[in-house]
Amino acid sequence: MNRSICICLLCALSSAAAAKNLLIEKIPPSGACFFNRFDEAYLRAHPGQTVVSVRLSLRREFPAAENERELRVEFRHKGHGKPFYVVGGCAWSEEANRDVGGPRLARSFREDAAARCMARDGLGGAAAEGGDFPIDLAEDGASLTLYLDESVSGWRGPDQNKKAIRLELTRHNRVFELERVDASACVELDKAVAVD
Repeated sequence: MNRSICICLLCALSSAAAAKNLLIEKIPPSGACFFNRFDEAYLRAHPGQTVVSVRLSLRREFPAAENERELRVEFRHKGHGKPFYVVGGCAWSEEANRDVGGPRLARSFREDAAARCMARDGLGGAAAEGGDFPIDLAEDGASLTLYLDESVSGWRGPDQNKKAIRLELTRHNRVFELERVDASACVELDKAVAVD
């Protein structure tokens, strides 16, 4: 009898943990900023990586999107004066890392539940998909891992009047671990590019 109760309790706790929406619990509407600058030693050890820094902002900008966060990502690459900007939206999903047919979006990410983000490939009008990818938030909200696919849409520089371009990503430039930093570190990014 006691064993049955313990098993039921463990099942209930597992379901509660699976239902936890870290995007809402750990990212307040006012936003959060995540960042990583890869130093020369790291880049020498990973010669295929051309991304030298990633800055990511998550915040709620539209009152109707209570369970979502708007996304801005800034990638700085070796040999490019202008950063590459990605904008979009994220919502928590128990199947964030699954494509429509069932295969994993990011094979290097072994979980399913995460923030599922969709990049925009243009602003205004109908939202068109510029890339679908998961963001794995740490339980404590102090870090996250960004998992990209083979390409993502965005802009080289902040001029979003230009047509968005597709950035092809080598396998060395798809997974990035970022640390949470003070929200003020993303103010410039939030002002530089619009999300809609």
